[in-house]
Amino acid sequence: MLGSGRLRIDNYVLFVLWITAILRIFWPHPQLVMASGSILLIYVVLSFRRIRLQLQILSLLLTLSALALAAWLDTWAALWQGMEKAVIFSAFFGTLTLMRATADLRPEIGRARKLVEPLSAGARISGLLVGTNVLGTALIVGVMPIFAPIIGHDAPYEVRKSAAEACQRGMCLACLWSPFWLAMAISAEHLPDVPLWQIMALGLSLCALGLAVAQWMYTPDVGMKALWQALRAFSPVLPPVALAAAAVLGLNAVTPLTTLQCLVVGIPVLCICGLLAQSIDHLRVAVRQAGRSVGAVRGEIALLTCAFALGKVLEQALQAGGIGDQITSMAPPPYAVIATVVIGMTVLGLAGIHQVVTATVMLVLFGTLPIGVSDLALMQAGLLGWAFSSMTGLSAVSVAAASTMFNVPLERVAYGPNIRFVVVFGLLGIAVVTAVNWIMMP
Repeated sequence: MLGSGRLRIDNYVLFVLWITAILRIFWPHPQLVMASGSILLIYVVLSFRRIRLQLQILSLLLTLSALALAAWLDTWAALWQGMEKAVIFSAFFGTLTLMRATADLRPEIGRARKLVEPLSAGARISGLLVGTNVLGTALIVGVMPIFAPIIGHDAPYEVRKSAAEACQRGMCLACLWSPFWLAMAISAEHLPDVPLWQIMALGLSLCALGLAVAQWMYTPDVGMKALWQALRAFSPVLPPVALAAAAVLGLNAVTPLTTLQCLVVGIPVLCICGLLAQSIDHLRVAVRQAGRSVGAVRGEIALLTCAFALGKVLEQALQAGGIGDQITSMAPPPYAVIATVVIGMTVLGLAGIHQVVTATVMLVLFGTLPIGVSDLALMQAGLLGWAFSSMTGLSAVSVAAASTMFNVPLERVAYGPNIRFVVVFGLLGIAVVTAVNWIMMP
C-alpha cells in the first residue's frame, strides 16, 4: 500500500511540474521559475529509488561531478540555473506520454501493421525498417510493442534477432530529424539559433540516405522496390505524423517560442482534438493510459536534470580553466570536430555512457567556441552521435526495449551487425555534415 502511495505522490508532483513548466512559457516570473526548479528537485528525490540502478549510478556520478566543479569554482548559481533549465523537459516527457497514448487509440497504426504482415521475409525486414522509422518519429521506443507481434515470440532466434536489429536501425534514424525526440529537444536548448526547418530538412535527407544504405547492406536481394512497397504500406500513418511535424514547424515560424516550447504547447492540443474527433471516451482512455505510463519517464527526468546541472557548471569550468581557449588555439579543422562529436558519442555509448551525458558535454564543449563549425553542422553531428548511441549503446532505452520485445540478449542487440552499419553510414554522415558546414561557413 505504501508503494502505491509513493507512486501516486510521484505522479501528482510530476503533473504539477508539467503545469508549472507550461505556465513558465507564457509567464516566466522569477518566483515561478524558482518554484518550478524546487518542484523538480522534490520530484527527483521522491522518485529516485524507483529508477533503474544504472541510471541511479550515472545520475549520482553526474551530481557529484557538478557539486565538485561548483565548489571549486564557487558557481552554485550555475548549478541551480541548470536545474531550472531542465524543468521544461518534464512537460516534454508528459507530452510524449500523451502522444503515445493517443497513437495507441488511432486506427491508422492497426491498418499499417496489417499491410506489413503478409510481406515476404526480406520485404518484411524492409517493412520493419521503414515502419519503425515512420512511427519512430513520434512514438520512439513505443514502436517496439507494435511490431514485435508481427514476428512472434516463437520465431527462430535468428529471425527475431534480425527483426530487432532492423527495428533499431529504422527507429534510431528517426532522431536525425524528428522534433519529438529528446535528442532534438536537448540540441535545440543548447543551440537555439538553428532554425527548426533547417535541421529537419538536413536530418530528413540524412535519414533517407541511411534507410537506403541499410536496405543495400542487409536486404540487397529484395532491392529498393521492397523499400518503396514498405513505405506504401505505411501510407495510412504518414498524414498524422506529417500533421504533427507541420504543427510544430508552424508554431515555430509564427511565434517567438522555442522548438521545445512549440512541441509542449502544440502537440497536446492536436492530441485532444484528434481524440475528441473519435469520441469523448477515447479522450478519457488516453488520459488514464498517459497517467499510468507517466512514471516510466522518471529515470530520464532524473538523468536529464543532473546532466543539465553539470552542463551549466561545465560551461563555467571551461572558461575558468582556459580549456576553450586551448581548443581554439589548436585550430582543429571542422571535419575533425564533427568526427569527434559523432565518433566520441558513439564510442562512449558502446562503453555504456548514456547519450544524454555525451550530447550535453559535446554541445557545451564545442557550441561556444569559434572553431569554424556552424551550429547547424554541430547539431546534426550530435544527432548522428545520438542515433548511433541509441542503436548500439548498452545504456540506451531503445536497446533494452528491442531486447525485451524480441527476446534477444541485450548485448547481442547492442554489439551485433548494426555496428557495421554505424561504421559505414557514420563515415557517410560525417562527410555529408562536413560538406554542409563548408557551404554554411565559406
